[in-house]
Amino acid sequence: MRSDLKYCPLNGVKDSPYLVMNDLEVKPLSTISVITLLNKFHLKEDGDLEEKVVDFGMDEGLKLLRISLQSKNALTDVFLPMLKQEV
Repeated sequence: MRSDLKYCPLNGVKDSPYLVMNDLEVKPLSTISVITLLNKFHLKEDGDLEEKVVDFGMDEGLKLLRISLQSKNALTDVFLPMLKQEV
């Protein structure tokens, strides 16, 4: 996922890509971080990965916040049902 945020000296947010994990852990998107994840999950081919871009508003944000307190798979729990409805 790419960030649309620009660098701000007050909070340190940079205009650089990042990866949001299913448990909402945020990591910088770099070659090393991707290779580390591929090895961690024993993935051998890029066909094993799938990028999903989702748009969400206040309702989805609140749902994500609520579910993140109950689940380690917050992104999947909130957005997978929405993506299945689109198909």
